[in-house]
Amino acid sequence: MRIGEWIIFFWMLRSGTEVIVVDTGANAAKMPAKGRTPLISIEDALAGVGVKAQDVSQVFLTHAHWDHIGNLDSFPKAHFWIQQAEMASITGPDMTFAKIRGAYQADEVQRLVGLVYEDRITFLDGDGCFADGVDYLLMPGHSAGQTALRISTTSGQLLLASDAVHYYREAAEELCFLAFNDAKAMLSSLRRCKAEIAGDWDRMIPGHDPQVTWRYPAETHLSNGDPVALRVDLAPIKGLEL
Repeated sequence: MRIGEWIIFFWMLRSGTEVIVVDTGANAAKMPAKGRTPLISIEDALAGVGVKAQDVSQVFLTHAHWDHIGNLDSFPKAHFWIQQAEMASITGPDMTFAKIRGAYQADEVQRLVGLVYEDRITFLDGDGCFADGVDYLLMPGHSAGQTALRISTTSGQLLLASDAVHYYREAAEELCFLAFNDAKAMLSSLRRCKAEIAGDWDRMIPGHDPQVTWRYPAETHLSNGDPVALRVDLAPIKGLEL
């Protein structure tokens, strides 16, 4: 897989009637200026699997880059969780560095601050248990508070790496992604992610690798046949290219 092609994902965890949304994707209005074409709204993607965004009560934010928190207000009833290290970074001296600041949008950071004043954010500190079968793991480097999720599914344990690992190949070869807060910490987090899966690449879901879209069965599709809702809790249907 050529590094440079990437897909913007958000995820939904469901156990019975309990729903947890992981990240909120990119804001469609901002994507053309970044050379990206929005394919489906987050509201429509969720509706395709029977979930109304306005009814979601739990949103876990793996970090605050523009392609992960672009639709906070699509979840008016939700409470949000984010690492306190991430919030400190995006509202402090780190943002005086243009290289780091460029991955964030000022209005989206301001909206996160607004959610603090609305008592709708809980700050996390390191690793912990978020819900039954869902653990969060601080994986700093790409951002100060980058977080991955260890999830128990009916098919076994899965590492939802988010942008701790953008591509399978990035982890396999310990490649440093172009956007980072701390390069050494990012490489250390790649190693930790690899240790988590113990050589079983089927247990890792990276943050932007297009291979994810064809490796896993899809529950819903766009009108052109492209997949929307991927069932990463099921066994892959195609092999992996590293």
